[in-house]
Amino acid sequence: MSTDRRAPSREAILAVHRFPGPYMIKAFGPAGPNFRASVLEHAHAVAGATRVSVHERATRSGDRVCVTLTLQAERIEEVEDVYERLYSLPDLLLIL
Repeated sequence: MSTDRRAPSREAILAVHRFPGPYMIKAFGPAGPNFRASVLEHAHAVAGATRVSVHERATRSGDRVCVTLTLQAERIEEVEDVYERLYSLPDLLLIL
């Protein structure tokens, strides 16, 4: 199993997205304020609060949450930076 955790390849991103434009990232982790706040903090650090919209959905059990970020990304580097920052979260379970 690879421990290389990073954004999809530039080629894969550019094959389906145009910049500037919206880009969606889903981060899954434990439900609770710390994970949510960390996800938002990392996204806002890259794109600013005005270019990030957020939607949350908890599992039926309520113990995990999916935080969906829609970035109004100006450049592919912003997307790569958000992925890198999110992968640094110790509570991150999955990222799409």
